[in-house]
Amino acid sequence: MSKEQKTLQLGIDATQVLDNEAFKQAMTQLKEAVVWQWKECPVRDREGQMLLLQLAKLSDKFEAILVGMVENGKLAKHRIDLDNLRDESKVRGLLRKIA
Repeated sequence: MSKEQKTLQLGIDATQVLDNEAFKQAMTQLKEAVVWQWKECPVRDREGQMLLLQLAKLSDKFEAILVGMVENGKLAKHRIDLDNLRDESKVRGLLRKIA
């Protein structure tokens, strides 16, 4: 399996995760829980606030990584399709020369 094919497969897998209802619900609950805990955190608790901010950023980063995998998969598919088209054109050209 080529690098492009592996990237394409990761993109397909990431799409399935992002489209999964259980994942969507889990991410929504996580984000809501972080916001709720942040609101409940005392103003004087700077360390607690910083940890909750880091958790919020981490959940956003996790989703962004999956979205990036989807986009990279789309790009890999485009490259694979383009390579296949180029290869097909060379074969057709060769067959025309032979015939």
